[in-house]
Amino acid sequence: MESVLADGRGLRELPLAERFDAPRVRRETTWRGSGIVQFAPAAGEWSVWWFFAEDGGFEGWYVNLEAPQVRWERGIDSSDRALDVWISPDRVAHWKDEDEFAFLTGRPGRWTPSQADAIRATGRELIDVAAAGAFPFDGTWTHYRPDPAWGPVALPSDWDRPHLAGA
Repeated sequence: MESVLADGRGLRELPLAERFDAPRVRRETTWRGSGIVQFAPAAGEWSVWWFFAEDGGFEGWYVNLEAPQVRWERGIDSSDRALDVWISPDRVAHWKDEDEFAFLTGRPGRWTPSQADAIRATGRELIDVAAAGAFPFDGTWTHYRPDPAWGPVALPSDWDRPHLAGA
């Protein structure tokens, strides 16, 4: 599933000032691009995604800064904090989407400026972990290959039940 504008266009097709207030819908989609592996720790306000090229080579880590995860029998729910970090295989870090993060800071339903400082601090902590070569940036899963016999996984019909229940 992905969120798109109500008219079907991608979210980033709108200017930043309009992007977050425009009506959205969810639509079923298939992952585009090469493979990824995601890790969401039981405690933490982040997840790490291992990105792989079409040939299977490791491309880097994507650190997604997010609200505390809520685990339930169908998976993990969280909310994106807009600010992210890309970490290359040589562990050089680059901030991503700082413009969106700044734009959303202080807006209703988002995070306050003091929370923004804490979100950015979490990103800096993970940049330091990466620079030290500690897990999850220690090479674990950089050579992962799924079993070719595995097929796509279907979502259960009530996959978004917590969203519908207001959780």
